[in-house]
Amino acid sequence: MQIKDVSAFVKAAEAGNLHVAAERIGITQPALTKSIRRLETALAVQLFERTARGVALTPVGTVLYERSRTLELLVDDIRTEIADLKAGDSGLVRIGAVPAVVESVVAPMLGRFMDGDATLRFDIQVQLSGDLLRSLQTGKLDLAIATIPPAMPAELNVTPLAALRSSVVARAGHSMLARPFTLAELATQKWLLPPSDILLRQWVTAMFVDNGVVPPSVDVQADASPAIFAALVRNTNLLTAMTDAMLHSSMGAGLASLPAPAHRWEIQLGLFWRRKGVFSKAMTRCRDQLQSAFSATWPLRAANT
Repeated sequence: MQIKDVSAFVKAAEAGNLHVAAERIGITQPALTKSIRRLETALAVQLFERTARGVALTPVGTVLYERSRTLELLVDDIRTEIADLKAGDSGLVRIGAVPAVVESVVAPMLGRFMDGDATLRFDIQVQLSGDLLRSLQTGKLDLAIATIPPAMPAELNVTPLAALRSSVVARAGHSMLARPFTLAELATQKWLLPPSDILLRQWVTAMFVDNGVVPPSVDVQADASPAIFAALVRNTNLLTAMTDAMLHSSMGAGLASLPAPAHRWEIQLGLFWRRKGVFSKAMTRCRDQLQSAFSATWPLRAANT
């Protein structure tokens, strides 16, 4: 059984179509078919069955696919470790971060490396915490700054970094900032919120439900970046929930946090990496710089909340 055949099998399983998989790999379909047959012969099993749309995994193929993902991660780790040994401190580091820390933490960390003589290269991904942790688990990221979930994935390690505070925000001239109000009045306002599976949306809903108030109808639901949320709120009477780090960044210009009875929330940010993955010298340097950037900037954010 050859690693390249296993890799080709994984791509075919994910595509569900041999022609599509061959294009993604960069080989011909006959070559891909030969690779899969060679793997089936080595294991004496059938891995795929034909469907109207392409191919589907057999029960044996499903088991092999699940095991093969672990094998691919192991191979990636071996390559990373060898490259790290060959290049010393150089290499590619793939870092994921929640939007709230890009300006205050990730950018200063990158600046330190860019100003020096390091030969590190970076792939930065900005996503919500759930997406980041999934990308980390599947080997698409080396490090991730995300909120620590109630149930930690067994495959991941985490170092707590700082508290991430959030509040209800509006444009600076919003009428709710000029007078006292109740939660019932707050519920009558127009709201801009992310989808219901996002933590900030759940917090807003619970703020009303827990106090016996019917939650507001969401006038605009968007799965968009905080910068887009900020622009929409800045130019309308929409209310939303936003982290204090975002509010006190350049994206929060013209916005203000609503006082009580509007709630404030707090969750813990952490730096994550795969438990069984190789922690390269390059990753160690990035981890140290990220922790240093948090220590230098996050107290200032907290003081302004």
